[in-house]
Amino acid sequence: MTEPTDALLAWLYAHQGVEASQAAMSERMEAVAGCSLLEHSALYRLKMNGGRLRMLDLSDLLAVSPSGVTRLVERLVKRGWVAREQPPGNRRLVHAVLTEEGRRMVENTTAAVYRDTVAATFSDHLNDRDIADLKRIGRKLLEAHNRWDAQRFATE
Repeated sequence: MTEPTDALLAWLYAHQGVEASQAAMSERMEAVAGCSLLEHSALYRLKMNGGRLRMLDLSDLLAVSPSGVTRLVERLVKRGWVAREQPPGNRRLVHAVLTEEGRRMVENTTAAVYRDTVAATFSDHLNDRDIADLKRIGRKLLEAHNRWDAQRFATE
């Protein structure tokens, strides 16, 4: 077996580092906010987009398959945080709509927990240069694969 190249090791470290950080973030979000990391992300994206998105657009923003976003929205509907709406005469078009309860949840609970979770599981382990390098590298990779979109990375 040949030794891994620096590029392969960089990929493995970055990929597995992100997976480890996401697992820690998910665990902390569940424990502190009572929702999954993905549920928070859906609520946040809805809030940042006027409280309403087509399911396909939500799927794209969350990088989740259409069937996965359907299951996610169904969980959020059951919690009373999101409603599903279809325009009359177009049963193929479905919107996920943030409810008032969902807006309160993201504004009063999950957004603050998310920011604290990012710090505790990610940025607290890095210095300023690490953060700057990751931003530069991440954007470079996203642009190379035509995935850079300012809306996708919008913050409050």
